[in-house]
Amino acid sequence: MTDDEGQRRAKVFLKQLLGTTPEDLCWDETHHLQGHMCVDGSDLVVIAPRDERHEPVVLTAQDWDEIRHAPGERAADLVRRCAIRDHDELDAAVVRCHRGVTSN
Repeated sequence: MTDDEGQRRAKVFLKQLLGTTPEDLCWDETHHLQGHMCVDGSDLVVIAPRDERHEPVVLTAQDWDEIRHAPGERAADLVRRCAIRDHDELDAAVVRCHRGVTSN
């Protein structure tokens, strides 16, 4: 899968999650599968899939920062626990962002 294809899959997921693709979604120039956006005043990160086995992942910027600094299996566990999969989880994540709290 190319980076463009992964980004397209991530945009489809975002449209399902948010009802639209965020206008301010921008893809990292170095990490091409990492996108950044603001939703209801909260900074979110989307990780596009690198292959067919993976799905797009949406996280708060705070959770993503913690995941990036966690060792191997802990990072994988945090991704599973912190991923925003539906609108209810998105609403809860936005509230946590405004309070400055991470998911774990």
